[in-house]
Amino acid sequence: MTMGAEPSAVEWLRRLDARELSARELAEHYLRLLDGAALLNAVVVVDPDRVLAEASETDRFRHEGQPMSLLGLPVTVKDNLDVAGYPTAAGSAGAFAAAGTDATVVRRLRAAGAIVLAKTNVPEASSSYETDNAATGRTNHPIDPARTPGGSSGGETALLGADASPVGVGTDGGGSIRVPAHYCGLIGLRPTVGRTPETGQQPPTRATGMMDLSCVGPIARTVADAALLLRVICGSDGIDPYAPPMPPPELGQLRCPRTLRIGFWTCDPTVPHTTGPTQAAIRTAAAAFDRPGWSVEEIAAPCEPAANELFFAALAADGGAHLLERLGTTPRPHHPQFSALLTQLDASPPTASEIFTVQRRIFALRSRMRALAERYDLLLSPVVAGPAPRHGEAPGDRNGSGPSDYSAFHYVHVIALAGLPAATVPVATESGLPIGVQIIAAPFREDMVLAAAQHLEGVFGGFTLTRGLRRAATA
Repeated sequence: MTMGAEPSAVEWLRRLDARELSARELAEHYLRLLDGAALLNAVVVVDPDRVLAEASETDRFRHEGQPMSLLGLPVTVKDNLDVAGYPTAAGSAGAFAAAGTDATVVRRLRAAGAIVLAKTNVPEASSSYETDNAATGRTNHPIDPARTPGGSSGGETALLGADASPVGVGTDGGGSIRVPAHYCGLIGLRPTVGRTPETGQQPPTRATGMMDLSCVGPIARTVADAALLLRVICGSDGIDPYAPPMPPPELGQLRCPRTLRIGFWTCDPTVPHTTGPTQAAIRTAAAAFDRPGWSVEEIAAPCEPAANELFFAALAADGGAHLLERLGTTPRPHHPQFSALLTQLDASPPTASEIFTVQRRIFALRSRMRALAERYDLLLSPVVAGPAPRHGEAPGDRNGSGPSDYSAFHYVHVIALAGLPAATVPVATESGLPIGVQIIAAPFREDMVLAAAQHLEGVFGGFTLTRGLRRAATA
């Protein structure tokens, strides 16, 4: 496929508002791009007739002068979020009924005038950092098809990384937005849990051990596009108990304050196989904040060696009951890695005492990490141990490790357990692949995270950093 330099979502909206093109013309353009990106295997549901009909309707709305912030903009949606009229398979094989209603965030996107272009591939039950399943197969990286785009929002990041979607929505329980965004050189924002409601996510997490870990967030090629989507999808819906009423984040002018204190670490002792170029990228990103009024300090990595253990203990807290309930009793094929997870969950369901012990340990970690986040305005760390690995392998300098080696993901798991907002932004490359930095702030300071991301985007080029590599790989 041949890939050009597609405008940002913000720029597309400007052109739509200026009547430089119609929403239908834009939808036709992206349907062609989806066809051209077929080798990525990133799309699981697309209905061109429906997309074009909705685009024509938004053209009518514009002609009538109806004010909508996303009017005519195509968006893609991770296939664990309900879109009315489409099934939500969430990576599982077999027949699933079409959703009767939109997930809250999808409903808000539609209400703002957006058009759902397609639903994108995920590992089964969003349970892996490799997007592969027995239903629709493996999704490939936009630069190197021998590599993974990550997971579990891997279909989203593959499309966005190939410039075949303007902007998308994913979910992040442990790192499912940040990891694939890092692999594909994108902006991925994990908001504070509660900033966006997860109503309509499948399988639901609020009644599981992931109840206060999972959230919905934007994935984009630019920071401005991510902020644009966050404005629309944030806020209580009166259904999700973890999304209370609160003022929206101030995202009008993304500017870092005149005084800023930043702490960073380049390698965690728990992840000694973090690659040298990854560590150098974090140090380079930190140096970009060396400005008058801003102090930058290298600090010891938070001593949280049990983070991965606690994350998977939370994942297994209900013994997989809600997951198995969704799958039902109908025999269906599973990816080998997911089959192993089901066997593990079924073999050792935790006792109530064990669940509460895990919860106490998570709360203690959360307190320590939030205290650190209060001492600094921003924290910078690696996202994972290295760039996108080959299919079936783990990232970082560890030869022979497979997809079940989760040690490289310690960096994202710590932040998920801490309940802190975080974003990834590309700042360097390693062997022709993007390397991102994880930007972290105190709870509900998404404005600070995005302002810092925009600063780094301005310094290093953001998505454009590897656009030439993408073009060469897909020509």
